[in-house]
Amino acid sequence: MAEADMNLSPALSNRQTLQILSGPEARQVFMGIYDNILLTSGGTRRKSYLICSANRGEGASTVALGLAMAAAEAWNQPVLLVDGNFSHPGVCEAFGLPDIQGLGDILAGGQDVKNVVRDTTIPHLQVMGAGVPPLNHVSMLGAPAFSNLLNGFAEAYPVIIIDGPPINGFPESVLYAAQVDRALMVVKSGITRVPVVSSALVRLAAGGCDHVDLILNQRTFPIPAWIYQRL
Repeated sequence: MAEADMNLSPALSNRQTLQILSGPEARQVFMGIYDNILLTSGGTRRKSYLICSANRGEGASTVALGLAMAAAEAWNQPVLLVDGNFSHPGVCEAFGLPDIQGLGDILAGGQDVKNVVRDTTIPHLQVMGAGVPPLNHVSMLGAPAFSNLLNGFAEAYPVIIIDGPPINGFPESVLYAAQVDRALMVVKSGITRVPVVSSALVRLAAGGCDHVDLILNQRTFPIPAWIYQRL
């Protein structure tokens, strides 16, 4: 179980978060985290990742965005950030894009991938919004069709990052975790109780995810205090 210390906003709230993450200090933090991920990736750089948390408000969406930006910079070719949080989508909002169609619409069979992927202001970073999921989207995420969808993403992108909902509140992240190459759980240090984290880990394990990397948020201050105060 790997750990990385950081101190960032608990959620994507507006485009100011994107501006802050584009700054040199934040970029250094996330490039460091991404480098650590690569060092423990078993020799392959091509990976699909789930970024999630036990509860809402621990910074998972911000981490997903920061890591996606770092991966796009490292690869210098298109990287895909997918909003898999149907209950509280925020990826498109961070870029000032409408979340009209996305992953949910693909699951419903109403859209092709090429119609819902959008370019962003960040070079080489493309996003897919949450869109409108079908009523049976949970069962569809556990079906072979979703695994095939991820495989299709992998053919087009060297890195795919999914921003998932809180594990203890929604079932989607457990299903994502079982199908991606690597799951990373953001934990707010000193706030999130051990039983809460343990419950989330048990859920992930029961769903078929046997390894989770932890990213500890708000433990140290690698980003200067003046930036932290704006988050």
